[in-house]
Amino acid sequence: MGDEGAAVYNCLLCDSYALVILGILPDRKLARGTKGRGAYEDLLEEFQLAKCGGPGGTNVMMLACPTCNAFAYRYELNQVAQGEFLRQGMAVLTPSVLVSFEDGQSPPLYRDENAGSDGKPRWRLCQGVGPAGLELDRSRTGRLHKPSLAPFGVDVRPLTLPEQLRGPRELSEAVHEACSFAEAVHVESEDPAAALTRWRIATGERAGVTGGTRPVLENWGEARAAMEVTDETARYMDEVVRERMIREMGAF
Repeated sequence: MGDEGAAVYNCLLCDSYALVILGILPDRKLARGTKGRGAYEDLLEEFQLAKCGGPGGTNVMMLACPTCNAFAYRYELNQVAQGEFLRQGMAVLTPSVLVSFEDGQSPPLYRDENAGSDGKPRWRLCQGVGPAGLELDRSRTGRLHKPSLAPFGVDVRPLTLPEQLRGPRELSEAVHEACSFAEAVHVESEDPAAALTRWRIATGERAGVTGGTRPVLENWGEARAAMEVTDETARYMDEVVRERMIREMGAF
């Protein structure tokens, strides 16, 4: 059986970078002999294209960003707390994009070379163009140590929250609202990737952001004003809020 294959994603709300498991890679035992190695490389490329999309893709995925879940539920980010929320089905899902480290290239694939051992994960590049290895932070949630990505063209400026989100309650409510809006768009829109990309761009334009896009939470007032809320989106957001309240009541 093959190893798990992962890619790096970037959360559009908080600008964290983390790993997401995409599936099981082709078994390395297939790469025997010259022909076997060539065929195996073809299988890896097929896996990459199927899971990550082609060059320049802008697919938006809804993923359980470790940072945003810590904000939403006001807990100290660590492996135990993150795992508990995932098991209870309470994790918020944030709009995220798979990261390509070079223009014209698909997001690269990574394999944990220490899988099956007691050692810490050692994620190494196995397909595509990207960092040879990835440095995880100490939370053990799959989140990357963001400064380590600076040599690869990633904007590693830390998230700067506006005054209105400096309190834990206000930040929690903002994350829940942003996630419910993104989830509604993802379900109701004919082209959710385009709609969520427009939201992020419009937020930056309203905030006068220069030098590249910034995370949605950094300009939350502008982000709320830029939300394209239709009647269907509003109804879905209300349903998400009700379901979350029921889940939270059942967890206590």
